[in-house]
Amino acid sequence: MTTSDRVVEVLVVEGGYRELPKPLLIGRLKFDFPHALVASNKANDLVIVIEPKGDAADEALVRKVLSLTRALDVLHSRRSVTAVLTSGQAAPDTVQSISRVCRVLPIGAPSGPKAMDSIRDWLSVLLPLSEPPAIESFINWEGDLRALLPEKSASSLLDELITIAFAGRDSVEHKLAEAIASPVKTGLAADED
Repeated sequence: MTTSDRVVEVLVVEGGYRELPKPLLIGRLKFDFPHALVASNKANDLVIVIEPKGDAADEALVRKVLSLTRALDVLHSRRSVTAVLTSGQAAPDTVQSISRVCRVLPIGAPSGPKAMDSIRDWLSVLLPLSEPPAIESFINWEGDLRALLPEKSASSLLDELITIAFAGRDSVEHKLAEAIASPVKTGLAADED
């Protein structure tokens, strides 16, 4: 599987993008890119996947991208264009020229066991944000606290404090202040006698 295929897989599966037929038609003009995708739902992105030939500045590639973005401008398109450069290192002049008219993600050709993670990291700006699970699903603070406490420390005050902790910090502080104040008052009254 090539890097371009992996890019398409991540965008389609995780991002909900839809691949466009080849060649890409903008008005009456045809543009031949290895892959072109559009975002679905609320996003308005057009992603073109490009495979640069090498380290030399690729003038034909730059002209093609500039022509595409100009055609979109003429048609008053609101789509933002992202060029994903795969299959090797693109020349800095090529990246700089393309970046004047669109977002450029120079992924290259990652390899090894972490290749998909690297591709996913590069494409994260195009993927929807995922909401992390609620912290309550990870923490059972009451159970964890009770497991850390020695059995000897079990007391009615501790049980009350843990129970009212769900009501908030102020409730715990108030209960703890009452628990401290009561013996102190008793001790002070005994000293006065």
